[in-house]
Amino acid sequence: MSDPTALPNFNNQPAGNDGAETEAQPSLRDQVVTALKAIELEPTIDKEGDVAFVFSEQQMFVRCTDDDSNVLRIFGQWALEDPVPADPMERMQVCNDLNVAFNLVKTAVAGDTLLVTSEHILPRGADVRGLLGLAVPLVLQGVQLWHQRATGQDGADGAEGQRTDAEPQA
Repeated sequence: MSDPTALPNFNNQPAGNDGAETEAQPSLRDQVVTALKAIELEPTIDKEGDVAFVFSEQQMFVRCTDDDSNVLRIFGQWALEDPVPADPMERMQVCNDLNVAFNLVKTAVAGDTLLVTSEHILPRGADVRGLLGLAVPLVLQGVQLWHQRATGQDGADGAEGQRTDAEPQA
């Protein structure tokens, strides 16, 4: 086994030049705003400093860390109502099932609110627009899958999200 203290400290490695390349790059939040505008969305900055926007009639957010970690978190929050089970353990079990099944989205429940996120550590110069084009729909797909599983709908019938109330599932 290797000694973890022997691993290189990536944050302090030289950039290969005088560092001008990394300083000239816009902040991650500015890159997100530019990317969202390029795909014809209307981003704003909310009071927490997150980039807020509406996609497919859903309020979404992007939180950026403009430090050496370069983490981008796409997320949304949805109120839970009927027919979602009221039992907190059932809700958490659905979250656990999705978190185990999928790598790119995480789900959590706080009270009567579902939180779905997709988090990414980006290298300098990463394609932020391309990432957002993939991750934003994935968050919404995570919401849909959570609701399907929580309400006992069979998500294996296809991505259309068709509802059928005629026959309850066992």
